[in-house]
Parts: sequence; structure tokens; C-alpha cells
Amino acid sequence: MKVAEVQVFLNYGTLVVGSDSDPDFDLLDSTLPASDAHHVMLPTRAQIAPVRVRVWRGAAPEPARQIFTGDVVLATGYLTMREVLEPPFFLWPTVSAGARVTLSIGTDAWDEATDVTIVVCPTADSLPDVRSRSGFVASVAEISSLGRIDLVLTGHNYPEDRLAAALRILRRASEEEISEARVRYGIATVMEWLKWLHPAISPEALEEVSDKIFRSCLSGHSDGGGAKSLLSYMAAAMGLSVEEFLIGR
Repeated sequence: MKVAEVQVFLNYGTLVVGSDSDPDFDLLDSTLPASDAHHVMLPTRAQIAPVRVRVWRGAAPEPARQIFTGDVVLATGYLTMREVLEPPFFLWPTVSAGARVTLSIGTDAWDEATDVTIVVCPTADSLPDVRSRSGFVASVAEISSLGRIDLVLTGHNYPEDRLAAALRILRRASEEEISEARVRYGIATVMEWLKWLHPAISPEALEEVSDKIFRSCLSGHSDGGGAKSLLSYMAAAMGLSVEEFLIGR
């Protein structure tokens, strides 16, 4: 599932990913990409526009170009991102201090990347087919386990279909008497996904939607109707139509 997404202007066109300790390689005079036991440094676009960096755990969309796959040691347990000679602008608690973690890093270009994908603990799970709506719907129909709900929420195209599939999985988990704690964790996964649908979504709206989803797990709503209802509710809360709410998706 997606952990975070940031957009940042990088003055020097380099992104350092890994531990918050100093790298062993020369930050100013290294052939990129470069790596040591604790860091990976890669070339990005500089100054003229922001670079988008997305962090995922487990499964993630496949990037155009694979830059790095391997283990790094995180001295404090935090995964960080920073520019050359600058303090970190992103820190995420990932493992215990001094532990090793597997990273897979991809970009949209070998040099001057504008889109960076970082996957923590990548899995072999394949993501649903997104080449067509019919292919996507057929792919997610095969996913029924609550433990794999993140696979239907790895992107934001086909948002109604993704939400409908997630509601189906949650309702099935409730019917199978999966523990309430696990169901609520699945709902939290959906909330994290919903946060990225529109930048103006408020925490209050998300909390209300979370309650609605939990109640819908015990109701007889159809998948599509439940998803449509929730998307309409969130759009109306911001004074938007559903089309305006999903304009970027």
C-alpha cells in the first residue's frame, strides 16, 4: 500500500534515500546512481519543477526503469529522503534501529527523474491489471482475502471500482467473523487510500466515512452502490460533484 507521497524541489538534482547517517560515497562527486550499505543516491530534475516521490510497502505499481534493488541498513530505523548536504525532508519509522531493510527504487527516467517510486519490503504479488477497466475489474474480482486488500488500492485510476472491491473484501471479512481489529485495520487502509483522492479531504470527513464503511460491512448494500454512495458523500461534503471530486483520477 502507499505510505506517503511528497513533491519537492531539489536544487542540485540529487535525491538521497536511506539512513539518516552520512553516506560513505562523495555526495558531490559520484557517478549516479550510487549506493553504499546505508544509502542510495539517484539523479533527478533540478530546480525548474518539483519531483514527485511515492513510498510504498509491499506491492506497488511497476516503474518505467528500475534503479536499485537491495538491502540497506537504517541506523536509527527511519527511512529518510534528503538532498545533497541538506537535512532530511522526509522521515518514516520503518524498522528497529540498525536493522536491514530491502528497498526497490524506480524512476521514470535514467537521468533527471521527475517521478520516483520507493518500495519498502517489496513482495512478489502482482498488481491488478490496469490497462483497461474490464481487465482491472476481472483482476480484483479474484482478490478476496483481507490480507491482500492493499493490492486493490495501489492506484487511484478506476476509483469507484477500487473502492467497491475494497468494500466487498471488508464485508466478506465481517461475514467470515474476522476479528473487529483486523476489519478496522482494513478500513484504515481504505482511509489512507481515500486521502489521496483529493487534496481538500478533511480528517473529519474521513472519520465519518470510516464509520460509514464499518456500518456498511454489516449491511446488505451492493458493492457499486456502496462505493457510489461514499464517493458522492465525500464530494458533497466539499461542495463538489463526483466528477469534479475525481477530476484528477
